Amino acid sequence: MATLDRKPTNVTWSSGGSGSIDTIVIGGGHNGLTCAAYLARAGKRVVVLEALPTVGGYCTSEATVAEAPGFLMNTGGIDHIFTNIAPSVVDDLRLARYGLRYVDIDPLASYLGPDGACLPLWRDLDRACTEIARFSPKDARRYREFSTALADAIHVLTPYMLGHPTRVRPSDVARVLGRAAKHRRSLGTALRILMSSTTAVLDEWFEREEVRSALGAYTSFTLTPIDAPGVGLTLVPIMHRWGLRRPVGGSGAFTSALADCIRSHGGEVRTGAPVREIVVGHGRAQAVVLESGETLHAEHIVGALDPATLLTKLLDPALLPSKVQGELRGMQVGEHNLSCFKADIALRGRPRFPNHGGGDEAVVAQAMLATFSDVKLATHQAMAGELPDNPPVTLWTPTVFDRGLLPPGSTGDSLYLYPIATPRKLSGGRDWKVEKQRYLDRCLDVVEQYAPGTKDLVIGANIRGPEDFGSHNGHIYHVDMLPWQFGPWRPTPSLSGYRTPIEGLWHTAAGAHPVGGLAGWSGRTTARTLLGKPAMITTA
Repeated sequence: MATLDRKPTNVTWSSGGSGSIDTIVIGGGHNGLTCAAYLARAGKRVVVLEALPTVGGYCTSEATVAEAPGFLMNTGGIDHIFTNIAPSVVDDLRLARYGLRYVDIDPLASYLGPDGACLPLWRDLDRACTEIARFSPKDARRYREFSTALADAIHVLTPYMLGHPTRVRPSDVARVLGRAAKHRRSLGTALRILMSSTTAVLDEWFEREEVRSALGAYTSFTLTPIDAPGVGLTLVPIMHRWGLRRPVGGSGAFTSALADCIRSHGGEVRTGAPVREIVVGHGRAQAVVLESGETLHAEHIVGALDPATLLTKLLDPALLPSKVQGELRGMQVGEHNLSCFKADIALRGRPRFPNHGGGDEAVVAQAMLATFSDVKLATHQAMAGELPDNPPVTLWTPTVFDRGLLPPGSTGDSLYLYPIATPRKLSGGRDWKVEKQRYLDRCLDVVEQYAPGTKDLVIGANIRGPEDFGSHNGHIYHVDMLPWQFGPWRPTPSLSGYRTPIEGLWHTAAGAHPVGGLAGWSGRTTARTLLGKPAMITTA
């Protein structure tokens, strides 16, 4: 690795002067862009360096299907939940000025059973409970208690999640305590849920498979074993209070608005600019070397990428204290062999579910095509490197609510297909490059059982297996979402709080506090910490 004690060779050396850079942000995902936008708005000269041709990371909208060039696909994240909690990054940065608009999604999720059962969970809690009561009045009562307790807990914890994880402001402590007193009846219930495993929570709370399956789909997206303690949170109940929405034009509209915000405040966003290494001199990060050979200097460098890549690939890990090196070795990233498989599929028409009695509203958000028993079995198989014969599949049809994702005049639709519980590494020496198309065919066979004729509608598909997700070990959250890697320990105790042991080098994104997901909270708090400002005060 280069240090400033010995100038790297074969590089273009860009020095300071009137155009000197205050902060370089490595990585143009939504947290990196959010961080840069706040810094630029504060008057800092910021340069964002994104390796790919498009900014956004896991939050982009692109025409990824060669056979359907006009179909825009959400290549990563699709649902915005935490951006609804005030003070939102969207409102803070006034992203509506840069063209960002949202469409509300209702129902929040639905379960389609193999026997024809259809359970949509609507945003309105009363309406959702009425749907559940068709299957079990007891489960409907329990669901109301369950969702209220979890939403109350999130409301209590929000001041902490929006602030600094290790330097908590007294005013935020007061807000947390005040809300805890108001919701004290819910907190004991919520704490037990949050400390439990997904399986234990759903087995304890609900008797009907339809309810368990509708909730189990979301919890399985944590990429942690469903029997692991401390991951008993389900997102659907939270959405009854704060809602679910998507950017018009796809998730990329969010990151495009962030990029425009940066530029409007004098910042620079470069794409196709992969970084080779971070230059350290006299214990301080002082520059980055691009793959092109260009070197850029800055007072601060923010790594908006996973901590393993930042601290062991772009940086010489020997520069880190031994304690930090040990924590990085022990940091769990995809340790359970769970990863992602996703297909963006262009269709000539809309899938129909004739046996389930629901209209389009039953499947536009997230439809679960499997029982929770199937999810449990598939999770255990995936951890062993196996692919299930009958994979549990979730579907989104984003073009029902947003026709702008299609070419003008198109009567087609797009399908966002995500099978639950995907092994990162396959057993028996099998290669995902060989298995991807076979596995998609297997998933479409499942869809065909619910929506006959769907396979005949397929124009083309873009498939992403575990090796196609660029973070360390293909982990979309950068670090496993386990209790000992949350809060003041995310990603590790020595690395929490957005600083690193290298002076002038900062860390943000999904592996930093508070957690992954499309919110921008990590990027915002990183910027405020770098600027020496107090943590954001929540009004949620």
